[in-house]
Amino acid sequence: MIPVRIKNKFSAHPQKVMRPISIRLSEEMIELLNSTAAELGFKRIQGLIRLYIRQGLDRDHQDYTLAHDEVFIETLRKNGVSQRIIDEAIVVTHNKHTTQPLSELQDK
Repeated sequence: MIPVRIKNKFSAHPQKVMRPISIRLSEEMIELLNSTAAELGFKRIQGLIRLYIRQGLDRDHQDYTLAHDEVFIETLRKNGVSQRIIDEAIVVTHNKHTTQPLSELQDK
């Protein structure tokens, strides 16, 4: 297996190094994630969870935008998420910029 840093030197589509994390979720939340992932065309819930995290980052950090995360979007495509769903998610996240950042809400 070729290390990612070497692949990235010669690739037109560099990859981000992804690290596994552990998170505890209730059975109810996992069931809801599974049904939502299936409805939206995700093969597994990991892609949906990543999308939700990216949307939250987009909302809370003005300098971050989901539309510029080409690696994430390409990963969604490779995992079978339709372009229509990706486009809708980008539009929805950009239309919700009127929310306050989490840091501002914590100060109140």
